[in-house]
Amino acid sequence: MGLEPISRAVLVVDVEKSSERHDREKVELREALYQVLHSGLEAAGLPAERYRLDDLGDGVLAVVDSEVLPLLDPLLEVAVDGLARFNARRDPVSWLRLRFGVHFGLIARDAHGWVGDDVTTAFRIVNGEGVKSVLRAAARAQSVVVVSDAVYRSVVRPGYRGLRAASYRQIHDGGRQVWVRVPGYAEPPVPAEDARPPAPVALAAEQAAKSISISTANGNVFTADTIGHVDARTGLGGAP
Repeated sequence: MGLEPISRAVLVVDVEKSSERHDREKVELREALYQVLHSGLEAAGLPAERYRLDDLGDGVLAVVDSEVLPLLDPLLEVAVDGLARFNARRDPVSWLRLRFGVHFGLIARDAHGWVGDDVTTAFRIVNGEGVKSVLRAAARAQSVVVVSDAVYRSVVRPGYRGLRAASYRQIHDGGRQVWVRVPGYAEPPVPAEDARPPAPVALAAEQAAKSISISTANGNVFTADTIGHVDARTGLGGAP
C-alpha cells in the first residue's frame, strides 16, 4: 500500500555553528531551543496532538497540523522573543543563533520519518549557503527567518496579521527563490551577489517611508534616512 500524503505546515529550526560548541554547551542550547519552540507552539494554540517534533541533533523538524500563518505569527514572534531573553544572559559571542525555515505542502510519514518533496524543500531553504551568509552578515541578529516563495506569495505578501513584506528580501539560494527576514533589522543585510530587487509591495512601503521625515522605533525618534539601521529586536508579525 502506498503512503497517503497529508497537508501540513513545516518548520525547520537549525542552530548556527552547532559543531563548534562543546558537548555541555550543546545540551544547554538544545534545551533553550526547545523552550522557545514550545513557547511559540503554546502561543499559537497548538496542543501536542497537533504537531510532531523530530530532533535533528543541531536543530528540530516541526510538522504541524495547521495553516502556515500561525507559524509566522504568533509562533515565531514568541520564539524570537524567547530567544532574545535567553541570549540576554549570555555574552554575544556565545549567543544561541537560529535559522527558522517555513514551508507547507503534502508530506507523508513512513516507519523512518517524514518524506516528500515539501519536507526536502523546508530543509534546503533553511540550510542554503545564501541564508547562512545573511545570518553571518547580521552581526547584531539572533536569528534569520526564511520562507519559501510559496509561503511569501500566499501569506507574507498580502500582509496577513500585520506581516511586513517590506522586511523581507528575495535571494536565489541553491537554485531556489526564497525570502529572508532578520528580526531586529528593517531589512536583511543580503550579500550583494545574492540580492534581488524587493517585491513591488516592499518597494512601495519603502517609498512611503521616504515621504516622511520622522519615524519612531522602540520609543526612540529617528530620521527616515537612518531608520534602516535600527536594532530593534522584536518578533515577527508586526513591528520591525
